[in-house]
Order: sequence, then structure tokens, then C-alpha cells
Amino acid sequence: MAISQDRLERMDRAFKVIFLIAFLLQIALAAWVTNDSATAPLTGAQVATVGLITVMLLVIAAAVYSQFPESRLGKPK
Repeated sequence: MAISQDRLERMDRAFKVIFLIAFLLQIALAAWVTNDSATAPLTGAQVATVGLITVMLLVIAAAVYSQFPESRLGKPK
């Protein structure tokens, strides 16, 4: 089952856009949740809130890149 080069490029572009948006959301959320971290230590809930987005990014990355053929990712066929 061959995937066209155009489809691979669109998938790659979609992943990069999703990753960039989620990364910016993670930074904004971290800044909002940890607004007083200079004077107080972070709580477990604060760390978990920011870490949840990181886990979601890894799941999205795995889902998108599992669709790429192995030869595209540098693995031998």
C-alpha cells in the first residue's frame, strides 16, 4: 500500500501545526497555572495540568507518525 508523497507532506504539515498549537497552549497554560511559582513551590495539580498536554502531544505524534511508511522514517523496509 503506497502512500503518495503529497499525502505524506500534508500529514507532516498537519502534525507540525497541531504540535505548534499545543506547544504554545502548554506554555500559556504553564504561565497561567504557575503564576506565583517564584514565591511558592509548584503543587502536584499544577505539574499534572501542564504535563497532561505533553502526554497528549506524544499520543498525537505517535498516531500521526504511525501512518508513515517505515522507509520514510529512516527504517529499513
